[in-house]
Amino acid sequence: METINPITAKIIKTAEDKDTIRKIANKTGFAYSAVYRWIKELNKLGILKLERKGNKTLITIQHNEIYINFKNLIEKIEEYEKDKKFWAFIKNTKLRIRLGKETSAVIWTKGPYITGDFYNKIYHVDVVKQDFKALCKELRKYNINLSTDKQNITTKPSVIITTKNFKTEKTQNLSLTPLKEVIKWCRKLKLEPILEQLSIIYKIPIKEKYSEVSTNV
Repeated sequence: METINPITAKIIKTAEDKDTIRKIANKTGFAYSAVYRWIKELNKLGILKLERKGNKTLITIQHNEIYINFKNLIEKIEEYEKDKKFWAFIKNTKLRIRLGKETSAVIWTKGPYITGDFYNKIYHVDVVKQDFKALCKELRKYNINLSTDKQNITTKPSVIITTKNFKTEKTQNLSLTPLKEVIKWCRKLKLEPILEQLSIIYKIPIKEKYSEVSTNV
């Protein structure tokens, strides 16, 4: 019997102490009989405790190791699925967008250098003003957190949106910030590891130019 499935995942995600089975069924959107069956299984595993009160059965969450691991696994799976949807959307959208310089830098380096934001699934997207609302609507459809600054980042993946006019370069079916613009940004912030990698890949004398950058920039 597969204990980890869409029904148990929704139960773990939405259930609260003192909820009835009927209430959990309403929250999850699954049939009462299916929710009842899997709550009984979770009870056997020690994840939920059942208490009979009158004609109702109330649940209490047991915040033990198996519950924590179960919940973390569900969150990781959801994070992976959202991330996959984000990249599929970015590759196929007709909206006038590009990946911002912070995210494009990682794509241009082809993997060896990963920024902290990229590692944490925080992506930067530039969009023309006219397509801003449409972009927000699409991202919300996939339940992807979006913001115009990093202060409102709460879940992963998240997208930080900047409205601007821009040029793009295409690679790997992705609209990116042009390489020259990324190099200029890296020089300004003295991002030597990225510059070194770009120099190796694209045979551009970036390192020599980098050494000439003023420390006051």
